[in-house]
Amino acid sequence: MRHYYTYKDLMELLSCSKSTLEKKLPTMNIKKVYFGNSRPYFLIVDVHAYMLFNQSFKQCNQRQKAELRELLIYE
Repeated sequence: MRHYYTYKDLMELLSCSKSTLEKKLPTMNIKKVYFGNSRPYFLIVDVHAYMLFNQSFKQCNQRQKAELRELLIYE
């Protein structure tokens, strides 16, 4: 199971260009993570929490977190 999305993955998932995605990211509750190189990665649980509940994974209650985990197991 993957844990992070790249810009390319997010562009395909949200059906938008990279410039549009870069404009939208500050308003989304999706955190960028860097691993030694200059490419940002995005936590899958944050992306799906934003798409389903319009909040970050940390802001979700226990029921919402369980629903997200269940959804991602079968993805």
